[in-house]
Amino acid sequence: MKKLSEQTRKNIKNALLFPLGVIVTIIITKTFDKAIPNEPILVKEYTDTIKIVHEYKIPKELNDDSTRIELVKKINNLELLNDYDRIIKEKINFSKKSDGIIPNLILTGNENRIKSKGYIYGSSSAYFTSNCPDLKKDFLDIKLDFFNPKIIEKIAFLRVNIYRFEKRNSTEVRAFVLEELYEVKQENNLIRISNDFSNGKYEIMYGFIFKKELETKYPSFNFKKCTVTKE
Repeated sequence: MKKLSEQTRKNIKNALLFPLGVIVTIIITKTFDKAIPNEPILVKEYTDTIKIVHEYKIPKELNDDSTRIELVKKINNLELLNDYDRIIKEKINFSKKSDGIIPNLILTGNENRIKSKGYIYGSSSAYFTSNCPDLKKDFLDIKLDFFNPKIIEKIAFLRVNIYRFEKRNSTEVRAFVLEELYEVKQENNLIRISNDFSNGKYEIMYGFIFKKELETKYPSFNFKKCTVTKE
């Protein structure tokens, strides 16, 4: 029998090893996919719409505690990203109806509420200019233009109080409607509130409080007061 040449033997060996390598690769890939699934994927489109697609599940047969913990962290981070992108989308929708200006964010949480017994009413005329809003549109927009941008660094937050005038025993009294705190920005400070108010006369007070006064018993609320009517 004629002996095979050295090159022929190498070719046969390589031909046998190739399918074996493919099989091993498939096995490794399938095993790894149980820990880190390839799908679903995260899709982000930075246009007028933002789209998030994900639904990660932890395999039941995953026994490696460190891998499981890492997966849980990644899933939690994706959920936070989802919430963040939802906020961006809402702000983009708002900006389309406010000449491209993104409204100030509402501050939430007790850490933003000052611990005081009351307020000292102060004037806003030395700090910002603003036209009184109206209640004839879909949104109640309050725009504040500060005279000196440097003062913004000293402001803790913007504040809006709204009251509705009501008749009680032939006397006109104010009834509380809304109080919100907002972030303050270096420019384009625009507070936007959905106009779902019922018909009537309202008093709107808006302004700011300085950071240095947050711990005092009676901080100054430097505000502008407007009386508006919705018919």
